[in-house]
Amino acid sequence: MLEKAFAGNVHQMELGPYLLLATLEGAVTAAVLALTAVGLSLVFGVLRVVNVAHGEFFMLGAVLAWWIAHQFGDAHPVVGFAVALIVAPLLVGAIAIVADLTVLKRVAYDPERTIVATIGILYIIQQVTLMTYGPDARPVEPPFNTRLAIPWVEWGENGLALYWPWGLATTSYKLAVIGAAAAVLVGVWVLMSRTKI
Repeated sequence: MLEKAFAGNVHQMELGPYLLLATLEGAVTAAVLALTAVGLSLVFGVLRVVNVAHGEFFMLGAVLAWWIAHQFGDAHPVVGFAVALIVAPLLVGAIAIVADLTVLKRVAYDPERTIVATIGILYIIQQVTLMTYGPDARPVEPPFNTRLAIPWVEWGENGLALYWPWGLATTSYKLAVIGAAAAVLVGVWVLMSRTKI
């Protein structure tokens, strides 16, 4: 009896809202992958360096961002996130410069030797990270993470009706990730197409 009463009050979510939710989640993943890919294409396309360890540098940035946010986020997550957003890329850039000066310059950026050298750098970064950070994923606490319910339109008895399916929601942080990735990609496109770089 209770189950029937409960089932009558809950609007069953159709396939359309699930597809919308999957599209939003896929867009977040695609945004992160696009940022990784644009970095790789810039390194290879502009600098002509075959960097097999590019993904490890990306991972190192994520690990350092977690560590920095964890160190500075006691006061408020925004402080830790902001410091990590500035300091982590600078630290990874400094490590990449050291790898470039000590390894890649010595092999004169020869493609075959660069591939072998960056595979070595890849394993060094992987193993040092595993020994210090460990294999577990640890998220950086987002500076804002408001849950946003998404409405759905459905054809009902009285025509089009707006309703709010249970579970159809995203967060403001995920939308910001999509927007920031789009802005960076447009910025890189403008830089590459409108300048002489």
